Amino acid sequence: MEKREVKLDRNKAIQQWESLKTVYQNLQKNDIIEELLMIDGARGCEDMVFCANQTFPWQMPDGEKLVVMSKMRHLSRQAEVPYFEEWFLKRNYKPLQLKVATMFEGMGDVIPHPGKRLLYGGYGQRSDRSAYTELTSILNVPVIALKLVNPNFYHLDTCFVPLTEHAVMLCEQAFTAEGMAMIRRCFEQVYLIPEEEAVKTFCLNAHVIPHSDNNKNTAIIQLGSKYALAALIQCGYHVYEIETSEFMKSGGSVFCMKMMVY
Repeated sequence: MEKREVKLDRNKAIQQWESLKTVYQNLQKNDIIEELLMIDGARGCEDMVFCANQTFPWQMPDGEKLVVMSKMRHLSRQAEVPYFEEWFLKRNYKPLQLKVATMFEGMGDVIPHPGKRLLYGGYGQRSDRSAYTELTSILNVPVIALKLVNPNFYHLDTCFVPLTEHAVMLCEQAFTAEGMAMIRRCFEQVYLIPEEEAVKTFCLNAHVIPHSDNNKNTAIIQLGSKYALAALIQCGYHVYEIETSEFMKSGGSVFCMKMMVY
């Protein structure tokens, strides 16, 4: 990763991680998520906590569980991927490798459309556009490629959050005009989040969990996100606001710190 001149508070980071874990434990108790699983950290893999980036898991219509392994841009993160491959193998996933793309950062750049077999793929900074041609082929699912043009938004999961089948919240400054036009064709309602809020609070790295019971729609978001919080509430989400400031110093918040699996 890029070197950052910031001072980290280890004890505070542990406290924040435990707080997020507690939220997910409560969601499991309330039948909003089925199970909460952990992966042990590995020595020398300082960013392994951002577990959305190393893989992209997917389930085929026949129930087969696949996982596409990432090709991390930064050398310091490439060592993380084998640990995740081993973890998924133990849970009966079939690992898949991209053959053409040289960069692909998993669910950091690939986000499903709620209620559809459709994916959105960010490219231009941490993932290659060619990755999505391969992804379409091996997963048999269409991928809409969206170019990321703002260095503040290096992954799609920092600037783009589908809320429902018909609504999305995003930062317009992250995308090209063509990308925004495509997004508007795919969603009836687009909530525009100011760039200042998106950068300052990582609010578009929120984790939204739609539920078949609309009363259980849940979102977890960094504390202090005014416009994003309003959009979530308007779409009927119960929102947990938590503090992830120590992880934001390294470039990630809630969405980066989890991986949803099948």
